[in-house]
Amino acid sequence: MTTMILEQSEHPLTPTDLDELENLHNWKFPESFRQLYLQYNGGYLPDEWMERNEIIFGGFDSIRYGELTAEQIYKNLIESFPQLIDLFPFAYDQGGHSFLLSLRAKDYGMIYVFLMDGEELVDVSDTFDEFLELLIVHE
Repeated sequence: MTTMILEQSEHPLTPTDLDELENLHNWKFPESFRQLYLQYNGGYLPDEWMERNEIIFGGFDSIRYGELTAEQIYKNLIESFPQLIDLFPFAYDQGGHSFLLSLRAKDYGMIYVFLMDGEELVDVSDTFDEFLELLIVHE
């Protein structure tokens, strides 16, 4: 299996950065999510992958550091759409819609895309690992 490659990642995160965010909201990120974000704090897939993956994908948001972080996007989303509490935005598609990781008990680990114009939450995958499989180009 080919591993995830991201380009133009922001300043690296530390385990403490993720722990602080988890503690603030009483969350527990899936281990594969933590590992990806400890390796890459946001970024873009290589161009050759963008053309070949199974979903319309823009990139991963940085959790901290950078102009618009996932932490800030989350605050903005739940202010306008309180139904998205405990759904963490970590990436976006090419139309500007957010991919959300569920940190709720009822559907923990599910990945959704939030279509803001219709306030619609659409299932993408059952787990973060399955989501990554949609993005990784297998040789």
